[in-house]
Amino acid sequence: MYFEDFTEGQEWKTKGRTVTESDIVIFSTLTGAYNPLFLDEEYTKRTRFGTRISPGLLTASLAVGLTYQLQSDPFGEGFIALERLEANAKRPVKIGDTISAIVKVVKKEDRGKNGRINISVNCVNQRNETVMEILLSVIVNKKHQT
Repeated sequence: MYFEDFTEGQEWKTKGRTVTESDIVIFSTLTGAYNPLFLDEEYTKRTRFGTRISPGLLTASLAVGLTYQLQSDPFGEGFIALERLEANAKRPVKIGDTISAIVKVVKKEDRGKNGRINISVNCVNQRNETVMEILLSVIVNKKHQT
């Protein structure tokens, strides 16, 4: 989408995505995040979670990935760069949880040749409980650059 295609208040709902054991193991191995909360079932049985949980950065990555898959394609043509990402974890995501996101354009800023779009991504589980709140700031081209 180009700058002109975004409207403040515009909102979309993504498809769902079930978090698997493979997701957690591959992400943890790839990033070196060898935390027992992610990889050691026996350890986690003694924690408040009772089972392994998804790394927060994996949850954030999946939520942003679901946003990329929206039919409106907000990060397709016109997209220049992700400028900022803030994530606030609210609840653990466990193996077998299905997450989706409510994506909303919070603010549009004209920057002359391009624009900044601030987007909120409210990631929810299958019980519609917020598991993570994400704020994105992206830079996008204008259709007709001045």
